[in-house]
Amino acid sequence: RPATISELAAVAQSDPDASPSSNLELKHYLRRAETHRRAGQALASDLERAFIEYAQAATLIVEKIPSHRDFASGLTAEQRSNLTAVS
Repeated sequence: RPATISELAAVAQSDPDASPSSNLELKHYLRRAETHRRAGQALASDLERAFIEYAQAATLIVEKIPSHRDFASGLTAEQRSNLTAVS
């Protein structure tokens, strides 16, 4: 049987990058979000795995990156605007 949305979301939340850590640089999270996005595109034929990758990218973009200590100083105004436009 296909996994439920709740099951897929639980798998997506198991990504270690989704848990807060002030030790990692902002660029790390930006790269990870892009990696998850690309993986989602590459896995378009496997909807469950693509969902997990996109959910992990979204978690980083919507929750983790805007609350990072370097968000205001490490990005240009345009970059911040682009990231917050999706949340």
